[in-house]
Amino acid sequence: MIKRIYGALPPGYPSENVIAGRINAYYRAYGTGYDFCTFYDGDNMLALYYGGELYVHCDENTDTESLLAFSEMLGARAVMSDIKLSEKSEQLYIMTSDKMPTAHGNDRLKAEFTEDYRKVFGILKSGFSLSDDQFEDWYADTCHRVRHGVSRLIVMYSGDIPVATATILFSDDKECFLSHIAVRQDIQKNGIGKALLYSTAQLLDNRKITLACKKNVRQFYINCGFTQTGTVYEIKRG
Repeated sequence: MIKRIYGALPPGYPSENVIAGRINAYYRAYGTGYDFCTFYDGDNMLALYYGGELYVHCDENTDTESLLAFSEMLGARAVMSDIKLSEKSEQLYIMTSDKMPTAHGNDRLKAEFTEDYRKVFGILKSGFSLSDDQFEDWYADTCHRVRHGVSRLIVMYSGDIPVATATILFSDDKECFLSHIAVRQDIQKNGIGKALLYSTAQLLDNRKITLACKKNVRQFYINCGFTQTGTVYEIKRG
């Protein structure tokens, strides 16, 4: 049986797990009192539903049929899970770098923390072909997590021009999880993505960096010094 959590999250879920870490990060940012950000537990699972997406930390003993039915009841347009829930699940690769180079050989490229949301979204819009209509939802969520100290934003500049960005989705003293890694579309494949990762490592005092990526960019991260440490699965609907 899957039920909504209204108090504290149940203990014992590993924060180093990518999905469990995300769930705990959103719990720290929002708590369990909002209807737009809800948490659930059931037999062998813990879940977060936010922004039409369901994140499920689970294992092979999870009732996948019930879980999929639950996701459809919620109207989830995407489901990310530790295990493959159906043949429609796409495999994503968990990539980790324990120690990365702290120099990239280009003095014009520099990265820094920022709270300039328009600047960050401008790069995301270019890198991921987003629309202006998506800004408000992205801003509301991102700004809230930044204010609560859960997330941080990074921008890389070439001279005075912002060219790349990354989001620290959540972190602790030893490691961090990166998301929304983007390079402006018109200057991709010029070593800027690799430089962004190296500079991010320096900003984070060489803490372990973890991220999830698709197969088509897996080799890029290997070339940047990452190794594959696991997998997660994603279902997208509509």
